[in-house]
Amino acid sequence: MNKKSARTLLVLSALVMALVISPAAVSYPNGIQGVKDSGCNCHGAVTSSEVVPSITGLPDQYNYSETYEITVSFVGGPSDPSNINQGGFNLWVSDGELSPSDATVQSYSVNEVSHTEAGNDQTSWTMTWTSPSSDRNVEFVLHTNSVNGNADGANGGSSGDMWNRLTAKVSPPVLVLEEADPYVVLTTLIIVSAVLLVLTLAYVFYRTNPESFTWEYFAPWIADWLTTTDHKKVGTLYFVAGLFFLGVGGIMAMMIRIQLAVPGNDFLTQDQYNQFFTLHGTTMIFLAAMPLINGFANWMVPLQIGAPDLALPRLNAMSFWLQPVGALLIFTGVFSGQGADTGWTGYAPYVVSETAHMGTTMWVAGQIMLVASSTLTGINFLTTIAVMRAPGMGWLQMPLFTWSILIANLMLFLSIPAFGIGLIQVYLDRVIGTAFYDVSAGGDPLLWSHLFWYFGHPEVYVVIVPAFGVISEVIATSARRSIFGYRSMVYAMAGIGVVSFIVYGHHMFTSGTPPWMRLFFTIATAFIAVPTGIKFFNWIATLWQGRLALNSAMLFSCAFILQFVFGGITGVALAQVPFDVHVHDTYFVVGHFHYIVYGGTVFVIFASIYHWFPKFTGRMLNEDLGRLHLALTFIGFNLCFAPQHWLGLNGMPRRVAEYDPQFTLINQISSVGALLMAISTLPFLINVVMSLLQGPAAGPNPWRALTPEWLTSSPTPVENWVGAAPLVKEPYGYGSSEGRIDVNQARGQDLWRQQP
Repeated sequence: MNKKSARTLLVLSALVMALVISPAAVSYPNGIQGVKDSGCNCHGAVTSSEVVPSITGLPDQYNYSETYEITVSFVGGPSDPSNINQGGFNLWVSDGELSPSDATVQSYSVNEVSHTEAGNDQTSWTMTWTSPSSDRNVEFVLHTNSVNGNADGANGGSSGDMWNRLTAKVSPPVLVLEEADPYVVLTTLIIVSAVLLVLTLAYVFYRTNPESFTWEYFAPWIADWLTTTDHKKVGTLYFVAGLFFLGVGGIMAMMIRIQLAVPGNDFLTQDQYNQFFTLHGTTMIFLAAMPLINGFANWMVPLQIGAPDLALPRLNAMSFWLQPVGALLIFTGVFSGQGADTGWTGYAPYVVSETAHMGTTMWVAGQIMLVASSTLTGINFLTTIAVMRAPGMGWLQMPLFTWSILIANLMLFLSIPAFGIGLIQVYLDRVIGTAFYDVSAGGDPLLWSHLFWYFGHPEVYVVIVPAFGVISEVIATSARRSIFGYRSMVYAMAGIGVVSFIVYGHHMFTSGTPPWMRLFFTIATAFIAVPTGIKFFNWIATLWQGRLALNSAMLFSCAFILQFVFGGITGVALAQVPFDVHVHDTYFVVGHFHYIVYGGTVFVIFASIYHWFPKFTGRMLNEDLGRLHLALTFIGFNLCFAPQHWLGLNGMPRRVAEYDPQFTLINQISSVGALLMAISTLPFLINVVMSLLQGPAAGPNPWRALTPEWLTSSPTPVENWVGAAPLVKEPYGYGSSEGRIDVNQARGQDLWRQQP
């Protein structure tokens, strides 16, 4: 062995001997990393109150982008100045930047710092923090450990050590909402809404008939509503339930927009946001839009075809009562803080993974109940329209609203089994451990996407096609003109129903579909604009030179036309693969979707209420309040959703609870629009309640309409007709033919141009 090798061996031996005889560096001389959530459990399993950490130098409110010198320290525990090691720390901050001030502190990231080897023989450390440049509540999480420097004990050098945790918050110069318990907020608002609904109904009942407001009369009245099979009462139950859940869905929408009002908001966590996002979509589609459409269908289809009731009254009642049961199952998980967090589309494999909340199982079970309800409803309406039309009423003599319900239920009946099968598979995967969507066991997550969207895209038209029917009724009545191209309107709706089944693949352009499939679905999606365009041109032709009555129903219909055209244009843009790939899963899709579904469905629901409210109640709504309702809703809607297209084009992803500060202003505009939409419901609710109590009598036919539902009294008797239903061969025979139709003097007071 040469001299150089001998010297090397001597030095190494000395280092090993020094390490053996020196106390262990149990405070991790090189720092502590990644303990924000787990804690310093290497220095004891639990926190110790004997160790008292502190942070000094933090302001109560920070100034933007200002640098502050802060000191973290601790007292207590086994730490002693005579120890070789006294302690260590880890500091994590939610926003801003942390930087070391000297060699005793090191940085792991802009959000996390710790001590160095040079800093583990002290109990106090100094660093700098640069505050954020935007409004964010900033959270500090400090862990300090107090060590005794021993190298013995059952746990090695960590025996006898102690640690503790400290959290602190610093607010920005402006108010940012602090974290709230969203489950408490949601539950409270739902309970308050339900109580107000019950009290309102009771008050209206009392004011309508004060003498009979006794329990002896009230109890049978309630029992009659709970057990009714009358299509009109079942339709009213659908209305009440649908409007209630429209409010619930709106409450969740407002909570989402509050969270997104400012970046870094603490109102909702990402997990909570996911739950509310999931429940909002499910509620609005399946518990609000579809029940409201079923309410109008229950009321109007038998009246428009001259039938005394639906073909299967008991099945009709069962279809309704399955819905509150399904809703209860859907909401169960949310009330426990473990609601479905998969998004309303419930994409696999996440929906079947162990990370998905337990409430996802209840959400799936509730959806299965709603599928059963919709299936029974489809059977009932298809049977009724096929076999219960009045004698002499041919297929091409039915009002367009009845045609729209027929086509929508055909679409639903043919598409919803796919959704039901997918839900059952998900339920079995979650409950008994099958592997339909488990990749590791041979399952295929894309199977869910195909099953869901085979139903999901026709489902959009299941709620839109009835809206087309309503618009046709309102426009023909308000313009006093026959529908231009009646047959082409029927064929256009039928064409939409057919094409809707071959366009669903545009939702899967980013899922690895082959080029030929992308080309097919692009062409099919663009083609659906043809039958849709036919309808819009026919409506415009109907309005041309018509004697327009610009009542609330007509104004809501005009707003629908404007918004649906815009939504349709953005939909055709999304059908183009390059553009779709660019904006997929961005807020551009959110904006498009709401222009179609909210602008195309909810606006028409309000138009339907203003149009048929006299038929339901025998009273007129106030037109001034109706126009105020429209103005606030229209402005709020466009403020909320039009800017979201800009957000998507500039890259803001959807389904996120936080976002880059550059999108702050547009999100704030969107949140203001949502608030305005919420406020717009007040004049509507006031209008409905006041009209029920003291609205002017409508008479049998205040709009002088010629469709069959107006040729009986308002409100409608239980049997619908006194004697046989009148035969109307041309439901839209306005103008020169109007005088040749016998309406049996059922037109009543000419209020169609007048305010009540």
